Amino acid sequence: MTIYEQIQRALDYIEDNLCAGIRKEGVAREAGMSARGLQNYFQAVTGHSYKEYVMRRRLATAARYLASSDRKILEIALDIGYQNHESFTRAFKSEFDVSPLEFRQRRLSLNGLERLKLYKEIFMGIVVKELPEMLTVTFKGFAPESERKAKEALERWMGKDAKGSGRRRIFGHNIDAGGKVENNPDNTGYKFYAVIRDLAEARGSEVEAVPAGKFLVTGIEGNFDDDPAGDFIRRGWERMSAMVKEKGYSLKTNGRWFEEELEPQKPGNLRLDLYAEIS
Repeated sequence: MTIYEQIQRALDYIEDNLCAGIRKEGVAREAGMSARGLQNYFQAVTGHSYKEYVMRRRLATAARYLASSDRKILEIALDIGYQNHESFTRAFKSEFDVSPLEFRQRRLSLNGLERLKLYKEIFMGIVVKELPEMLTVTFKGFAPESERKAKEALERWMGKDAKGSGRRRIFGHNIDAGGKVENNPDNTGYKFYAVIRDLAEARGSEVEAVPAGKFLVTGIEGNFDDDPAGDFIRRGWERMSAMVKEKGYSLKTNGRWFEEELEPQKPGNLRLDLYAEIS
């Protein structure tokens, strides 16, 4: 299962329970991850904090109720999880710049936060996902032990320059001697990308804008004690190739591929989402 499937499960569960009282621990269980993992990955994947998303979806739901029914404002406030009229009115006005009563009386058009859908299609355990352009800092390592060297450089930056920033999305791939994407497993080097919000977060590290693109994404998990050859990774890429043939997708010429390391569902495992760019 990919991180998008897990967070989409969380989003769907939130939507089904907006008026029933939502506990983060219950949402995390539904998504198959820890509460801490949910909080960190939710923002990394959706761009919204978990708390912000729930609040804004509740307020958008309240606006819909106000526009389509004559129910009392307090009744609607209690329905979506607010304890009293005053706290609901403050939150509603902060979100929409108008009070619930003014909105109802004037029949305004409001643009609340829409329900999120993270991917367009899923087949054979693979999702089709459009990644937006990402601002990143990059770290390279070259043979011998290229990935270890690149990871150590990333971790030094994470430890010294990025404390308190929460979970960052980290992507990586093999590179050749010139730094270009390399599909040969006997690669010369490895490159990590850490997603940042703005240039100030780079703190002197090399910055690169990663262009947007459309990708097939599948999730894998395993460990090298049980599988020394790493066949679980090979099987993930084979599953991707099978879907390309089955569904008639076309891998992009000189397209990009990434590995994204995620919180494993079983301690001690390596968990990755694998990305292959399509036309």
